Amino acid sequence: MTLDPRAEAQRYELFKYPRTRHLESSRLQFGDSAHDQLAYRDLQGRHIVVEEKLDGANAAVSFSEAGELLLQSRGHYLTGGSRERQFSMFKQWAACHEAWLLDRLQDRYVMFGEVLSKTHSVFYDRLPHLFCEFDVYDRRSGRFLSTAARTELLQGGPVLPVPVLYAGVAPRRLADLLDLVGPSLARSSQWRERFVEAVQREGHDRERAWARLDKSEHMEGLYLKIEDQAQTLERAKWVRADFVQAIMEAGEHHLRQPYVGNGLAAGVDLYAPQPTVTWQTLKEDC
Repeated sequence: MTLDPRAEAQRYELFKYPRTRHLESSRLQFGDSAHDQLAYRDLQGRHIVVEEKLDGANAAVSFSEAGELLLQSRGHYLTGGSRERQFSMFKQWAACHEAWLLDRLQDRYVMFGEVLSKTHSVFYDRLPHLFCEFDVYDRRSGRFLSTAARTELLQGGPVLPVPVLYAGVAPRRLADLLDLVGPSLARSSQWRERFVEAVQREGHDRERAWARLDKSEHMEGLYLKIEDQAQTLERAKWVRADFVQAIMEAGEHHLRQPYVGNGLAAGVDLYAPQPTVTWQTLKEDC
């Protein structure tokens, strides 16, 4: 049985997701430093996994030694309050699947993912899920699992991972890698009209909401992992320059922005024992 999350969070040490450095040519974001950017030549001959960088809120699921469910976002546990509105569906999803998650994660693993309930700078109108897993940390070994190991651990259950765009030896040229930056599968051709509809439903000012929105047809960027068969050895991100500019022009933190919910694809059931819509489903429907 899940105990009071406030009391349990105070007893159990939180593992915060590590900072990710930028790949060369990625536009730096606020607080980032150029001195530790990863040179593309350092990827040559190495096995990489490239994921779409989704625009949401970092969150995680884990369990205490006593089996209590622990939910977190970045540097704090989720313990309730109005500031956690965007995590409401995530909490309900985790509670619904608590038994399965405990069976797989136990008190050993911390499962990280992107919560996509709220529009930050990219509006998605056909998401296959509101929580997409992207990493699993092994408390016992102090390492992050490889994509293959994560897939094996979480297979057959309700967890949907982020979309993988490429897996294999790093392309010879950076330009070849950046060819992967195209439209997101989580947005339809009508996403602009649907954004306006979502803003109107919430009763927000249309111009203000539109002003802070990323208006490109392309995804935010790429997330790269250098892996061996068992673990993730290193990671880097590449972000579009115009995406960063759109955020800077907004001039406000997402917690102070109007709340506009993202949309789910047709047929999504968040509480089904396995995802009813996947990234492959969306790709086939294009």
